[in-house]
Amino acid sequence: MALYSIYLYGMAWGVRKGLLDRNEYLPVLLKAWNAMVKECVHPNGFLGYVQGTGKEPKDSQPVTYDKVPDFEDFGVGCFLLAGSEVYKLK
Repeated sequence: MALYSIYLYGMAWGVRKGLLDRNEYLPVLLKAWNAMVKECVHPNGFLGYVQGTGKEPKDSQPVTYDKVPDFEDFGVGCFLLAGSEVYKLK
């Protein structure tokens, strides 16, 4: 989920700065943001599908909706970064 958040952030930033065509990318960005909010955010605000830290990716598997990862908030930070950039598009 964090990787998708970073992609979304980059695309939203590019649209906001005029580097990407707003009419072409805005519908895609909004669809992606709405899907992430719908599928990843729990009713209590917990963020699911965040991979925990570890020496190797297998150390934090499986990544699921309701597993509480051992992480340094990088996933939450990426999600909030993307959300802040999508918000600025308004």
